[in-house]
Amino acid sequence: MKLAASEAFKKLKLKHYQQAKVTTTKFYQTKPFFSMPEQVEKESGVLAPKRVNQVDLFKRYTYEVLPALEQSVELDLLEKVFQKVDPVVRESITQAYIRKQVEQLAQQPDPTSIKDLEDNTKSNMPREKAKLFLQNWLDLNPIQIGKWIPLNYELFKKTFKFLSPGDFQKNLIELSKNFSLMMTDEGFKTIDYVDSSKRIPQIFNYKKLSKDNFRKEGYFIIMFNVLKGDFNDELKKHRNNELFQRIFATSVNFDALLTVILNHWELVQQLRTPEQRKEFFKSLVDQLLEKIDKQQPNASMPELLFSTVKSLQFKDFTLDLTQYVNNPFPVPKTLIENRFGEQYYGYSSNLLFYGDHGAGKSGVLMQAIMYAQQTGWIVAVVPSGYNWTSLKYEAKRHPKTGLYMQPKAAQEWLEQFKEANQEHLKTFQVDLSLYGKFNLSGVHDNDPDPCPNLYDERRQYHFKDFEKFITKEERDFEEAQDQIMSARITLKIPKPQYLQEIIDYGISNAHYATNAVYEVMEQLYNTEKYKVLVAVDGINWFYRPSQLPSFRYESDKDLRGHVPPYHMSLPRLFMHFDGHKIKNGTKITASSIYKLFQHDFQPKHVLLPQKYGIKLNGAPLDMFRSFCEYGIQTGMWKCDEFSQTTIEQFWMETQGNYFEAIKCMKVHWRDI
Repeated sequence: MKLAASEAFKKLKLKHYQQAKVTTTKFYQTKPFFSMPEQVEKESGVLAPKRVNQVDLFKRYTYEVLPALEQSVELDLLEKVFQKVDPVVRESITQAYIRKQVEQLAQQPDPTSIKDLEDNTKSNMPREKAKLFLQNWLDLNPIQIGKWIPLNYELFKKTFKFLSPGDFQKNLIELSKNFSLMMTDEGFKTIDYVDSSKRIPQIFNYKKLSKDNFRKEGYFIIMFNVLKGDFNDELKKHRNNELFQRIFATSVNFDALLTVILNHWELVQQLRTPEQRKEFFKSLVDQLLEKIDKQQPNASMPELLFSTVKSLQFKDFTLDLTQYVNNPFPVPKTLIENRFGEQYYGYSSNLLFYGDHGAGKSGVLMQAIMYAQQTGWIVAVVPSGYNWTSLKYEAKRHPKTGLYMQPKAAQEWLEQFKEANQEHLKTFQVDLSLYGKFNLSGVHDNDPDPCPNLYDERRQYHFKDFEKFITKEERDFEEAQDQIMSARITLKIPKPQYLQEIIDYGISNAHYATNAVYEVMEQLYNTEKYKVLVAVDGINWFYRPSQLPSFRYESDKDLRGHVPPYHMSLPRLFMHFDGHKIKNGTKITASSIYKLFQHDFQPKHVLLPQKYGIKLNGAPLDMFRSFCEYGIQTGMWKCDEFSQTTIEQFWMETQGNYFEAIKCMKVHWRDI
């Protein structure tokens, strides 16, 4: 039996080796896939090889060469195994291999039918716009995911007069001559998040709110948004406390405290009326101030803050914060399931989207912006953080505060903001109790020094040591500039009635444009009448050194002679994750790795918990099919027909990345 099995295997191996050698040799002797121009052919005397169809060549390789090569590899592996097993096992392996070859031969398609294979897999995808475009997209419904929102170019120009987030103007709109957005799963959830961030104080008087249901998802969100405004009102009274403001500059500690409070019915009962809420948060802030000022902690994260404060006392109830150190965001489980899954805490005052270039971050931002803009919200958009930190705009230094102002950028922002929100600005009445508190560079009267004279222990120098190297001429120039820049917009508009008056003056007077932007945002953050959405694309550029050079930062090893964005007026206003300070609205942001090769941005890089951001990875296969169909219908992709296997291969090669897909569509290389 041993001899028979060995001889049979050797014969089988020799047969397949010869077959593989002959098949491979014939294939690689095929004439190459090119043609020679007739003129060159005549002059050289060399006959041009005939042009071979690339598809036929690939079919031959698939059905002739690959099977032969696979058989050779299998036989090599089997031969090695043969030397290590007993004769009975060898015979079983030989018989099993022969049976496998017989089965493959029986299943092999007829070579004459191979040429018709493409016709059998033609796509039957619909071409009717009614099946691709939504009609009433403002009525949110999960079945809208994967469909396209029909908008118009005039609306785009109105909302984004100078620039839009991402590459929409450059790619989708210019190629398709159409402005539409595909409703993605993340976009749908983001719109739902924005829509649910409205302030409804009446919730605490709702009769059905009880101990049994106060932890339900809907009640939790509404109560959170109400308390957000009341808590922030109390924090503003301590705006000059530098340590306190640093702890609550971003919404991480703020959101964690509110979430823990809403987990206790004993505390929720104390928040029924505005007077009760005011008294409650005054007590909360006073206790925090007392415990934080004593210990001076580095409480940038809830875990550190809770470990420092330990407990808070509210009448007869003691809130033990130490039990939440390992779980500072105890939101209802349904929130995590219905929102963005385990990668996100479930609910907070901000959203941050990050991911690769072309993953759809700006697309999600655009969906939320357009939804808010068409449902009565005031929308304040920063379309590109990169532009504000590059050398695109001229910058002027304010001698007193040390901040760098970009008047032209401020004017453009005001003009675009006005164009997008015209119907609201004429009736938006200015709260004069908030007005006039900012100087020309945007520093509030109660704010700490924006450029403190910090000491660097590593390099043993103070930040303002650069003043030793300023010449007398430069000092004289700064003193003259200080007199010019000591003015405020209140000198020109003492008592504006409507917000548009401030905007119009800032647009027409570059000197006061930055001051006007700060006054406008202060009104937006504190209004209860209007719903406000703040959207920032490329926020990570505010956490990198700008391209603006200055000798004042040469001593800082990380800055290397470049101004940091937190010392630039406009980036400083929008760089914080401070959606908790918006009384009736929210803030959504997105990172941008524009011009950054192989850069991997993470929320932790800007001192945010990892679960504070949502990572996008491009389009799933089903949505990618819809994206390709849209490209064909709008003429963005010059492709008449395509097969389902082509779409799947296209998706695999691009990994669902929108930027890579559009790049391929531009050159029309995939039209089979």
